[in-house]
Amino acid sequence: MKKTASAYESTKMKGVFTKYRTPLLVLLIVCLAAAPFISNNYIKRIISTIYIYCLLSMGNMIISGHTGMLNMGHSAFWGTGAYISAILMTAYGMPFWVGFLAAGVGAGIAGLIISIPCLRLSTDFLSLITTAFQYIFLTIVRNWMSMTRGPMGLTAIPPISLFGYRFSSPIAVYYFLMVMAIIAYIILNNIVKSKFGRAMEATRDDEIGARSVGVKTDFVKILAFVIGTVFAGFAGSLYASYISYISPSNFVYDQSLIFMQMCIIGGLGSIPGAIIGAVFFTVMPEIIRPLAVYRVGVGGLIMIAFMLFRPQGLLGSRAFACESGIQEKIKQRRIERQMRKSQKAAAGTSAKGD
Repeated sequence: MKKTASAYESTKMKGVFTKYRTPLLVLLIVCLAAAPFISNNYIKRIISTIYIYCLLSMGNMIISGHTGMLNMGHSAFWGTGAYISAILMTAYGMPFWVGFLAAGVGAGIAGLIISIPCLRLSTDFLSLITTAFQYIFLTIVRNWMSMTRGPMGLTAIPPISLFGYRFSSPIAVYYFLMVMAIIAYIILNNIVKSKFGRAMEATRDDEIGARSVGVKTDFVKILAFVIGTVFAGFAGSLYASYISYISPSNFVYDQSLIFMQMCIIGGLGSIPGAIIGAVFFTVMPEIIRPLAVYRVGVGGLIMIAFMLFRPQGLLGSRAFACESGIQEKIKQRRIERQMRKSQKAAAGTSAKGD
């Protein structure tokens, strides 16, 4: 009975959230729209960075969370987009929108090339392949001096501009990045809720079962990987124009770990969870600035805590938790104790009746 009541309360809370979801989202957008006028440039810069990281974490969530492919080289696809956009704009004088689209296409092609050989590999080997691609990317950008300028990086990258308007002020850039993050969320959220989204989750949960009902799992994996890397390329283009300087140190393996941590802590299989993870890992180093250099280690400790107490993350599916989390085991033991008490009480009542 207690378990049923708890489930009823959980369902009731979800119903309340669903009922007021639209007003809450409108309120959130209004607050974000008003933030530039009630905050300083430092806060605007942090929130603007969060918007870029949202594209990265949501893209990786499509790959790792919804399709079940462990992508440990997401930073390389981010860097691919950043370098393509920056080189086109600085060396060839291309406008921002050309570099932006080329960054998405280039990162998507890289994702396609990497994903095809990985179709016959398990999750563990896929992580090794994407890690290898991460180091191949770093080797290229560090040594191709004529194009990438190696460790010196690319400087004087033109700011974001569209239709002749340059987004040079912090407020203008803030609103542009906010709109891009909202558009990315709408697109990816619709993909997840579509027929293709259900095919991704079926492939993740039971690939053999998905094939038995006609899901083309190989196509699903490739397309999901390409979608995730395309958005990483878009984020790279925005990042390059936003900070106007990039170097190989911006796209190291530690960044890939952070992007994966964003997805895991936010909740695998949840696009809103990817956003929460991006917010957390962007704000956390600012709060504990003296320990910011250790943010990967701090993130690792936080991940260990989540694996122990809430394996599914903040907003992830309970399917990822199974019964392995300490929180789940505590709940199970509490329910077992309550059942034993109920059985003893029932036995005592029966004995008195006799």
